Amino acid sequence: MPYPYYSNNQYYMQNMQDLQNMREKIDRQMQQMQQLNQNQMQQQPVPITQNFQIAPNPTNNELESKYANSIDEVRNTFVMKTGVFVNKDFTSLWVKNTNGDIKTFRLEEVVEIDPKDKEIQMLRNELERMKGMISNESNVNNSNIDGELESKNAPKLSNRKQSNAK
Repeated sequence: MPYPYYSNNQYYMQNMQDLQNMREKIDRQMQQMQQLNQNQMQQQPVPITQNFQIAPNPTNNELESKYANSIDEVRNTFVMKTGVFVNKDFTSLWVKNTNGDIKTFRLEEVVEIDPKDKEIQMLRNELERMKGMISNESNVNNSNIDGELESKNAPKLSNRKQSNAK
């Protein structure tokens, strides 16, 4: 019996020594880390600041702008300065001031054309006008010619009818 007790005791002592060595190693590492942290803290003090933003940063813009689907959405939107609202198809525009007054505008697109396109359009219009004048003249001439032909042919026809009737 003494022998197993002795081996267990020796095993226990060996484990105890290993654990104590590990603890000393960890303590040394902890000390080194603390010294490094202290050195860094002394070299670079880090100030702690907290910023609280209660309202949005003011800008120098005089207008706020936003897309809106309807005037009800404009009515329900709070504005801190004059707000411009437009629908996504750009047909309506609403302007809302800080008092809550709303003005509604209808929008239409103005397409700017360059000088060459303006000249082409002007020439096309002039060409159409001239075609219209020519067709009016030809209609007038055709009706005059038709009228003259009818008046010349009308008596002959009436004479023929009369001769057939005899």
